[in-house]
Amino acid sequence: MINILFQILAGFLGTISFAVLFEVPRRYYVHCGMIGACGWFIYLLIMQFWVAPVAATFIASLVLIYLSREASFALKAPVTIFLICGIFCLVPGMGIYNFTYNFFIGDSLKAAHLGVQVLKIAIAIAVGITVGYELSPKFFYSYHKMKKNKNSLS
Repeated sequence: MINILFQILAGFLGTISFAVLFEVPRRYYVHCGMIGACGWFIYLLIMQFWVAPVAATFIASLVLIYLSREASFALKAPVTIFLICGIFCLVPGMGIYNFTYNFFIGDSLKAAHLGVQVLKIAIAIAVGITVGYELSPKFFYSYHKMKKNKNSLS
């Protein structure tokens, strides 16, 4: 349990670090960190009960795009600010490194296995984001709140 909490904290801090590197405005750092930590938590939760990294990545990316769009509507900021920073935790960087390492040392079978796994995870991220982007704004609480405020001002 304590390991999961440390991983979520690391996801939060890692996402904020990436937001700094990506030059996100300071007022969005905590939001980016929370979105990244939530995505990583969902991934860990699914992996705890159902060891399927591709499915866990897909579901976590769906949650990330949903949270990013909510934050985008609520804070009136581009969704990419939250999504690109939040997806940082799910990108299979270690898998890409291991694939490259095994490829160059000549272990073709292990490299091929790792390459296919990394490709599946990358496709799961892309499909999750695509599905999330296709959702109508009517699915988002912040959109309704923003629309209601706009109508009450008119």
